[in-house]
Amino acid sequence: MSSDKSTLLWRFYSSHMVVLVLGLLFLGYFALIELRKLQSYTISESLKKQAQMVAEIIGPKLSERNIQEIDALCDRLTAETRYRITVMAPDGVVLGDSESSPSRMEDHATRPEVKAAMAGSIGASTRYSFTVNTDMVYVAIPVIRDGKLQGIIRVSTPSERLSQIIKGFYVKLGAMILFLIVAVGIISLLLANRINKPIAEIRDAAERFAKGDFGQVTLQPGGAREIAELAASINDMVGQLRERLDIMTRQKNELESLLAEMVEAVVVVDQKKRIVRMNQAAENILQTVFENAEGRNLLQAVRNTGLNQFVTRTLSSAAPIEEELTVIGNPDRILQAHGAQISDPQGKPAGALIVMNDISRLKAIDQIRKDFVANVSHELKTPVTSIKGFLETLKDGAINDRATAERFLDIAIKHTDRLTNIIEDLLKLSRVEQDADLGAMKLESASVCDVVQSVVRFLDTPTTDKGVKMVVDCDESITIMMNRPLFEQALSNLVDNAIKYSSRDSEVSISAKQVDQEVIIQVQDKGTGIPSDQLPRIFERFFRVDRGRDRRTGGAGLGLSIARHIVNLHSGKIDVTSGVGQGSVFTIRIPV
Repeated sequence: MSSDKSTLLWRFYSSHMVVLVLGLLFLGYFALIELRKLQSYTISESLKKQAQMVAEIIGPKLSERNIQEIDALCDRLTAETRYRITVMAPDGVVLGDSESSPSRMEDHATRPEVKAAMAGSIGASTRYSFTVNTDMVYVAIPVIRDGKLQGIIRVSTPSERLSQIIKGFYVKLGAMILFLIVAVGIISLLLANRINKPIAEIRDAAERFAKGDFGQVTLQPGGAREIAELAASINDMVGQLRERLDIMTRQKNELESLLAEMVEAVVVVDQKKRIVRMNQAAENILQTVFENAEGRNLLQAVRNTGLNQFVTRTLSSAAPIEEELTVIGNPDRILQAHGAQISDPQGKPAGALIVMNDISRLKAIDQIRKDFVANVSHELKTPVTSIKGFLETLKDGAINDRATAERFLDIAIKHTDRLTNIIEDLLKLSRVEQDADLGAMKLESASVCDVVQSVVRFLDTPTTDKGVKMVVDCDESITIMMNRPLFEQALSNLVDNAIKYSSRDSEVSISAKQVDQEVIIQVQDKGTGIPSDQLPRIFERFFRVDRGRDRRTGGAGLGLSIARHIVNLHSGKIDVTSGVGQGSVFTIRIPV
């Protein structure tokens, strides 16, 4: 049995035992009272019969008042019955007694049982006797002849005989009560355990259910019908909870998967702007981790006043709101934010849902498109305007001056060649992008070193004219899957660009090596370098660091853009490191 007195088993058992013990004690108490009455009545009846028997024997002697004879009869009858016998005259004077000499005994007229007998009825009492020094039970009867009281016969016995009988019954009754308490206690304990066992099973199952462990085991406790019905009800409840939990788990997993796969950043906050939920996209954009941000105030976790103010406006607006936000970082991000309130089941505002789209790339593309249109317009407008000007001049009469006409025509041809180069570069770039979209590019295994040597031989003349020295460091065993004409074009653009920006009599280095599962090709010059703020845009179309110098060298700003597209077609990457006055290093990384 559990030592916890608050358990159902202890309450049932203890209350049952208390009621049992009290009931048995009360029952024993009243049984003893009734037994004492019964024994008193029995002894009184026995004494009455003995007194009547003595009266039949001694009654005829009373008229003679022979004290000695009467006293002797009392002794003889006491020896036979073992009762004390006392014979008295009508006035209460003792005529004979089996325990003492009549002469030494006082007048008994005042004794209760004697007074009753003197009145003509049977008297009985229990009291202490100073003659025999013990409690006695007395019964006195009158002896009447011819309507006249002849004397009084009293028979008595020690009350301890009654006490011995009662005491024996006490022992038997106590033993019986003790036996009943032990027996009923054991039976009650067994019954309580039988009741408690299925209840304990239900309790243990309920504790597992509370922890979310529904399992597949159903309750099948024995015991009373009510417990079985309770178990069946719990089984039904658990089945419904399991089904609903499965649905909730599936929905939660679907929601988690949806949030994880969303490219939009999702943030959920409560009314106090504490972060409740955040998906992976939001972590990436806001540069934080949900485990560290959960439960914290938005401004403390993200530290973006624009976003904080947007959330404040969302919480105070019943209608959805939308605006652009900027998140400072590396790089900065431009977000299209949508905010809407979240309501609880009672319809009261409970927080806000913020969905943010990173439109930085769209903004950048839009800016590139604007720059591209502006650059194309500018690149085309300059030679077209020049050609038109020279043609109009010739038309106005300069054609008649042969020397001037030839000079103007040479300039017009030069601008026409520039236009042709721009158009060819644009067509080439378009073809590269089209091949990438259609997946039509054919690849074959080729030596990287052969490609490098081919490019060096092709560009040998401009290099020699400028006095630039070409240094090649290439492992001839390196091969990759490539579209050779395109790859030569990309590498040629990088080397040609390095030559153009190198000072006279400088050096251009070309190296190729394999590191792990990657081929690294580097083109390094010692030219003017590129400012750090222009490095992110160096591969954009028509972007040029020094527009005036590019025009003098014939560049249109498309070479690096073409090279980047070709490298991307080969699943590679191209980047640049540079510093003003320190030259530039262009690096191509192609997976083996």
